[in-house]
Amino acid sequence: MTRILFSDKLDQCVAKWRSAGITVIGPVQGESLSTYAAVEKASDFAFGIVLPDRSLKELFFPQTEPMLRYTIKKNEIETTDFAPPAAPRIIFGARPCDASGLAIDDPLFGWDYKDEYWFKRRNESVIVTIACTESDDFCMCTSLKHSPDSTKGSDVLLRPLDKNRGWVVEELTDRGREAFALISEEIKESDETALPTAEVPEKFNLDTCVTWLQNPVNFDSKFWKEISMRCIGCASCTYLCPTCHCFDIQDEGDTYSGIRRKNWDSCSFALFTMHTSGHNPRATQSARWRQRIMHKFNYFPGKFSVNSCSGCGRCSRQCPVDMGITETLQEISKL
Repeated sequence: MTRILFSDKLDQCVAKWRSAGITVIGPVQGESLSTYAAVEKASDFAFGIVLPDRSLKELFFPQTEPMLRYTIKKNEIETTDFAPPAAPRIIFGARPCDASGLAIDDPLFGWDYKDEYWFKRRNESVIVTIACTESDDFCMCTSLKHSPDSTKGSDVLLRPLDKNRGWVVEELTDRGREAFALISEEIKESDETALPTAEVPEKFNLDTCVTWLQNPVNFDSKFWKEISMRCIGCASCTYLCPTCHCFDIQDEGDTYSGIRRKNWDSCSFALFTMHTSGHNPRATQSARWRQRIMHKFNYFPGKFSVNSCSGCGRCSRQCPVDMGITETLQEISKL
């Protein structure tokens, strides 16, 4: 027997979670793009989307965020810290690649300094993923040695039943079990089986690519210039990526007071590495694209023993010039 959450009980589940003071978030279809946003009822969810346009990252690492307010006085500087609001939440219906993206970034944000903004949100969030039964030509989770039903970063995994009737429930963590204990009356025992997961063909050989990237001879390969010729440096790939985490800190205000703010940045931008002297160690787009690929599949795993890519495919799916990590690693595989 398996535990089943039937979709006609979802309204009651959302209501119970909300009455317990928990914000419920899920995939939502807007006028121009799909994202993860707060919902009030079951009909607000857009479960039919293969993958939302925007990733979960924004719920844990906002595009812009105040860190402190400062006031400069005659003999002192007064500061007031901002803190993320205490807001327990359930993210219901996330895709496994988005949840694994959070798990990939956890060691980065907890490395030499524990980022309180990231982990406060992580500790107050329950991630409920739905295994993928459909994919598109851009999905590449299997190429990164993940899967359409990966449990990495998830607290509860749901496996869909046929005809959108509900999900088989697999509770993975204590946090997930506590959240689903609130809706235990809505979960039934059944002998039904879930639909098979989507078949996502491998698009490149990851081990071959990593070996090539680790070879110092290839750092100056002409390949980097050839592959990056059409890159326009718009950074859409980095902003949409579930694992990209570059940011800048700026003080916004006047001579006497203001706010220190953390804003997303990108290695695709020329100013990202511009020195005060005017020297730029990555002055060309090819050098910046090389850095992006090297970081994800050489430098990051060298530090944290995991590739900085969840295989969601957004970088290729949304690129205005039809270029992304998939295409780059496919070409490296041929080399």
